[in-house]
Amino acid sequence: MFVLRSQVTLTDASDELARFGLTGDCAADLLPFVPEGDDDTLTRDDITVLRLPGETARYQVIGPADRLTPLWQSSSAGARQTGPDFWALMDIRAGIPTVYEDTVEAFVPQMANLQLINGVSFTKGCYTGQEVVARMQYLGKLKRRMYRARIAVDSAPRPGTELFSPSSESGQGTGRIVDAAPSPDGGYEVLAVMQISSADADDVRLGDADGPALELLPLPYAFESAEG
Repeated sequence: MFVLRSQVTLTDASDELARFGLTGDCAADLLPFVPEGDDDTLTRDDITVLRLPGETARYQVIGPADRLTPLWQSSSAGARQTGPDFWALMDIRAGIPTVYEDTVEAFVPQMANLQLINGVSFTKGCYTGQEVVARMQYLGKLKRRMYRARIAVDSAPRPGTELFSPSSESGQGTGRIVDAAPSPDGGYEVLAVMQISSADADDVRLGDADGPALELLPLPYAFESAEG
């Protein structure tokens, strides 16, 4: 977002680059090269492949449209095309949050588990909000964190939708929905930031006391013991 005291020029490359994603046990076989570890990248001949965390191997491929088109055609011949809801579900199951307009400034990074997925640096130096983030990490006690859950509803809860818990003593509410995607098991799987005490009580509902209950599901990473 910001360039401070650096000889850097930012350019919007949206009209120059295209991208597509591949996931599955055979995804690596459909690409000419892949990085080995999560969050690693490889770039060859102007094409970049990023490996994303997930239950199975997951890759995002980025490059000029004219270079990407033949690779897309050859890859898609051995894969089944899905849509954005499926990719969002893969992010949710990987515990990767997406911030939308309705949730801008709603959470500090630790509430969205960003410190657990290499999403925030504590050694980078100064950046906007760095003091608040560092204070929470080293001096504060985290009272909210992000959980994965399933909700038996017919339509997707919007990001920012409030949660209710009868055990909550917070004047700021129990928490909010981060993201949601249709679940193959019915209803919607969500990421939700909520009070740790409410999650421990397992009494969180969507909206109000009469709303559907959140069924907590496991995340692929463990919470830090220092967080409470």
